[in-house]
Amino acid sequence: MFSPNRNRPHLPPETKDPKPLSPQVKKRMWTVVWLTFARLFIYYGCIALGWAKAIMIIYFVAFAVLIISYLAYNRAFINKDVTVDMLPLEWSEEKKQAFVEGNRRRAEKSRWMVSLIIPFVVVFMCEALYLFVWDGYLAKLFLG
Repeated sequence: MFSPNRNRPHLPPETKDPKPLSPQVKKRMWTVVWLTFARLFIYYGCIALGWAKAIMIIYFVAFAVLIISYLAYNRAFINKDVTVDMLPLEWSEEKKQAFVEGNRRRAEKSRWMVSLIIPFVVVFMCEALYLFVWDGYLAKLFLG
């Protein structure tokens, strides 16, 4: 309705065959899945044992430390999409190239932190769903 080309039918872009996942990506994916299940098991196991406050504090502190260190190491991604031609003219070409390469290298080196951050996010999302959806609404429907 608001599109300037609304008379033309919307066609999906041409799709190519997806590339198969590399062994490194598969390994990283399964590591994240395993860590997620392990952290969920530990989290809900500690809650069942009555250590809810302790495990919440531990998880929140660990998550905060990981997020802050990831952002600090990557310089808050301020220079993420900077190219050589965007840098100051006073810099030499070697300095410009080193700057751009340093940003790329830093992102590659910190990729392992994301594998530790994602399971915490999933645990907190599961806890939020439990608290706000199951306890808030669905439990009343199913448990009377």
